[in-house]
Amino acid sequence: MRSGAGGLFLDPHGDALERIRPYLADPGVGGRVVEIDVGSSGGRGLPGWNLFELSGAADDATEARVAAIVDAFASTLKWGDQSTRAINLTAQAATALAHVGRALPPELAPTIFQLPTVLSDERWREAALPLLPASARSFWKERFPRLAEEAITPVTNLVDRLRTSPAITALLGQSKSTYRVREAMDQGLIVLAHPGVGEIHQRLVANLLLFDLLHAAKARQQVASEERRPFWVFLDEVQSYDGTASGQLAALLEQSAKFGLRAVVMNQNPERLNPKTLTALTTNRSHLLATTMNAHAAALLTKEWAGKPDPAVLTRMERFRFVAQVTDRGELSEPFALEGIRVEDVVGEPPAPGEEPLAGAVARTEVAEAIEDLEGLDDRILVELRKRGGGGKPGAATESSGPPLAPDEGEERDG
Repeated sequence: MRSGAGGLFLDPHGDALERIRPYLADPGVGGRVVEIDVGSSGGRGLPGWNLFELSGAADDATEARVAAIVDAFASTLKWGDQSTRAINLTAQAATALAHVGRALPPELAPTIFQLPTVLSDERWREAALPLLPASARSFWKERFPRLAEEAITPVTNLVDRLRTSPAITALLGQSKSTYRVREAMDQGLIVLAHPGVGEIHQRLVANLLLFDLLHAAKARQQVASEERRPFWVFLDEVQSYDGTASGQLAALLEQSAKFGLRAVVMNQNPERLNPKTLTALTTNRSHLLATTMNAHAAALLTKEWAGKPDPAVLTRMERFRFVAQVTDRGELSEPFALEGIRVEDVVGEPPAPGEEPLAGAVARTEVAEAIEDLEGLDDRILVELRKRGGGGKPGAATESSGPPLAPDEGEERDG
């Protein structure tokens, strides 16, 4: 990245980013950095990142954003093939907001915090209906009223959890985006992402970052292959956001290289990965490096090397020691031992890390200002929707078209 390459480092813990930041402060480098730090920087300004800011966007861009949001929710909540109702409801709500975002100016674009609004505020939803395609209007008018009231709670509860974090609220609650991952890829920006680790709403932020990136990369298929600027993606502790049983992450990783992504996936124990993800990684990898791990995980990994070396070797490796297999001019090498090199030994000891953000490639907004602006966004959007001929007069309500439906036969409850 210091040499001009663009990339994204997703670090749930934030420790690696603390080591990285001082090396990116040089002139010509710091100005390419985008810091998305909601794990520890509640007092710092944050960029705006709104997946529903789609003013004038094409249909395929809308579809990619909706898919990224649905995949992120599914991974975070561990929805599988049986959670069809929850997945469809999330997709319908995200699609509705995406069409509203396409029609309204950027400063009035709905955010992820309007998901509960479109699901629970009938007046707001009625006002938005004229902007939706006929198939979507049919869902909201005919099928949605027949769903049991608790059907929306998996989505609304998770968004409510996001609102408990001022930093996450400031990041995702700004209508107008200053960070767009497609621009980061095409312009060679450096994205340092610290979503935090452990809590479910922090895992959702990590998944949103990841799936937004992967779906945006797929959209590069419209660009000639030789014009797709390589973008390096470092995914640390990937098991913490590899939750979906349906294998969305695996499917996307299998295709990412052809769209210019170069992924470095880091994980302490391969047994904790979704089996589909592990298979995708081992099948499509260029290199495989392993350091010390437990005996069972070592046996699992050395199968990729036909049992060589003995799995016991990987149970007693010293620090910074690895066994590696690499691709050299299209051919896989034999496994070999190597010693890692610290960045300090290559570039030198860093200056003391500063408390302030780097110069940065995008504008940032103070947390309090972003939250205050979000508070009135529902009402401002509703006023604009009514100006455009939407329904939903004050106090109006639509008649339900039937009693609540029970979950589909064979479908688990989405709680």
